[in-house]
Amino acid sequence: MKDQSFSFRLISHEISSFSARFFSGYGLFLVLCFRCCGAGKTQQTLADAQQQAVAKQQQIDSLDSKIIADHQQYLDTLRQADLLDAYNSQLEKLITAQQQELNSTEQQLASLEQTELTVLPLLEQMQAGLRRFVEADLPFLQSEREERLQRLDNLLSRADVSLAEKYRQLLNAYQTEVEYGRTLEAYSGELIGAAGSREVNFIRLGRTALYYQTRDGQESGIWNAGSGQWDSLPDSQNVAVHKAIQLARQQVVPDLLTLPLPAITQEVQP
Repeated sequence: MKDQSFSFRLISHEISSFSARFFSGYGLFLVLCFRCCGAGKTQQTLADAQQQAVAKQQQIDSLDSKIIADHQQYLDTLRQADLLDAYNSQLEKLITAQQQELNSTEQQLASLEQTELTVLPLLEQMQAGLRRFVEADLPFLQSEREERLQRLDNLLSRADVSLAEKYRQLLNAYQTEVEYGRTLEAYSGELIGAAGSREVNFIRLGRTALYYQTRDGQESGIWNAGSGQWDSLPDSQNVAVHKAIQLARQQVVPDLLTLPLPAITQEVQP
């Protein structure tokens, strides 16, 4: 009985050992099978992951390029904004300067209008004074001087002529009249007297004296400002008057003149 029991235990032990070895080997087999199946799936997973990583890297590269391009565009926009700010600043300065110039022009126009209100009556007074002076002066170049006065009258009444131009023309007329007092002049003209109208030669000695002499040199006269008439000169003065006429026309060399002078009268000032 003891031997059978021992044999049974031995057999049971063998069976147990076999079962353990069997299941252990089977488990190892299952593990190996599982590992083999898992390795294939892992490689596929790694391949998919690599593809996804490449795709992600491409997206990152694309985003990086876009970020760089956007950053460059941002810098360009900032530079353009700086240029626009500088241009606007310069434009504001220009507008301010133009506005100041416009204000100055408006002030000058307003001042000019006020000046015209003040100066125009003064010019008219000067013109009237010049006319009175010419009428009271020696009667030389009467047509020429009257035409000049008439032109000034018309000029002062014109609205299209500036105040400066009116003033300039009036000063020129005054200057011309002043020059008459410093020159010796001979000219031909018409003498109207009791004997009628005759063509004679006139000789003006500044504003001191005015003489005439007929074309044949046989008659001479001098203007008498006191009486407002011509006085005849003695025949002995014909040579002196003729010499003065030649000297004024630069037909002879300069020489001393001996001419009679009119009586001293009160001088008329312009």
